[in-house]
Amino acid sequence: MKGILLVSHGDLAKGMMDTLSLFFGDLSYTDYLCLKKDDNPDQFKEKMIEKINLLNQGQGVIVVGDLIGGTPLNQAAYVMSQDVMVLGGMNLGMLISLISQRANEHIDYKMILDDAKLGIQCLNTLLKGDI
Repeated sequence: MKGILLVSHGDLAKGMMDTLSLFFGDLSYTDYLCLKKDDNPDQFKEKMIEKINLLNQGQGVIVVGDLIGGTPLNQAAYVMSQDVMVLGGMNLGMLISLISQRANEHIDYKMILDDAKLGIQCLNTLLKGDI
């Protein structure tokens, strides 16, 4: 099973992990790392590498972060490899899709990203057809 590491500014990754546990219960091989206001980016990267090494059971790790261009994903870019996939724009729909698929031998990353995008809607338009 692939490991999953959620990374974010503030406590978003921790909150996502807590919310995912409501849907899935035990989240084996899943962890989070939150960047705080005074954290050093290089130390954040070192903590990320430690967590990736703990989560990798031989099938790799998927790092999912909140914001493309932000420090957590910028630091994740340094650890991308054949064993480490990095996804940005974390949202709950994306994570539910990812957790649901990760037991499969092949993860459909396009589907995961599509699910993330489909979860972004204006309910007024969706239900009434207008904004």
